[in-house]
Amino acid sequence: MKTTDEYRQRLMTELIEQSAKIDALLVKSRQAAADMKLNYDQELEELRAKQQITTKKLHELEDSNSNAWENIGDGG
Repeated sequence: MKTTDEYRQRLMTELIEQSAKIDALLVKSRQAAADMKLNYDQELEELRAKQQITTKKLHELEDSNSNAWENIGDGG
């Protein structure tokens, strides 16, 4: 099983890749003709949704780690 650090690193890598894809699509979208722009906008929306999910997972991971240390400090 992967450690928390490995999982965190994987999530960070996913965020970087998703950000790069979003940036590339923004450039293409701005250069595209009106009909193609709709396709890029839809794909951009889907990628942003995926990025939000990944960010949420990363925050949940961070929260669970901080709560674990708090529980240890309380004897539990």
